[in-house]
Amino acid sequence: MAGLTARAKALVYANLEKYARSGMGMEKACQSLLVSPGIPAAERRVYEGLAAGLRGGKSIGDALGSVAGIVTPLEHEVVVAAESGGRLELGFRHLAEYFRRVDRARRRILKGLAYPLVLVHFAIPVSTLASTAFRNFSPGAKAPAALFREALTQSGWTMLVIWLGVLLATGGLVWLGRLGRVSPGIDAFLGTIPWLGRARRALAMERFSQVFEIFLLAGRTMSDSLDGAARASGSGRILKAGKRGAALVVSGEPLATALRAGGRAYPEAFVRGMAAAEESGQLDRELAEWGNYYSETAAEAMESLAEWTPKLFYWGILLFVATLIIRAALAYRDLIESLLNLGG
Repeated sequence: MAGLTARAKALVYANLEKYARSGMGMEKACQSLLVSPGIPAAERRVYEGLAAGLRGGKSIGDALGSVAGIVTPLEHEVVVAAESGGRLELGFRHLAEYFRRVDRARRRILKGLAYPLVLVHFAIPVSTLASTAFRNFSPGAKAPAALFREALTQSGWTMLVIWLGVLLATGGLVWLGRLGRVSPGIDAFLGTIPWLGRARRALAMERFSQVFEIFLLAGRTMSDSLDGAARASGSGRILKAGKRGAALVVSGEPLATALRAGGRAYPEAFVRGMAAAEESGQLDRELAEWGNYYSETAAEAMESLAEWTPKLFYWGILLFVATLIIRAALAYRDLIESLLNLGG
């Protein structure tokens, strides 16, 4: 959400969930929220866009999705699905909790990155200055000011390369994450990344289970429920499997067959549980239990991601700093050897 942090998005959806649960109309809710003091400009755009879309005859999901550059397609799909199933408050609640998790994970990652970032910003200039001084120590060496400028220039280029690498890696993951919502191949690739893949998988299955339950409780057909849940999952593999499965259900196949046709898009335990629930007529209860299970799993996965990302970065920085120290040590060794040769 451009201009809004994950914490701000969590607050937006938490506010909308309260009004949706109370039964108050969304247009009136937006008017009430807009008069709140100190509301950020980007958050104001969300409420204004939602209210304008409703006045123009749009559904709540489409009105919210029309706030270009702020509401993502994933959020739009979740709200549309929840609204179609008559449980709008559940869609808002899921998005609020999702962004709370993102905010907690992001803050933990940034906190964990503080020390390695300070370390690398200190180690690079010091080791580069030492290496440069040792290499140029001779009767006709450069002046101290020239050595300092050379070391400073080298340090600057090194830091620039590191920051570009971090920004490219981060931007690349964000870009792939967006493509993974519709591309089965990219979604499968992201699933192989440790910690990140587990978190994405759990979040996708949480959304799938919860939206599927919403549709069933609203009395929607099995094919519509399967297709709508797949679209709201945010997973390219589940999206493809859901479309294929919905077509099979329309042709008369049971839900278990439709889920198994999705291959590895759905966990095997989930498919077996759904097959048993379909035969026993307990699909709504089964989906509620899976939704709770994947909600807990997603929370644990996000915590693990927040814990291990700074550690991996820290270990990488330690290895890099070790190479700098070794380089400075080798330069010092060469200096000692040259002095011994001069003395001999």
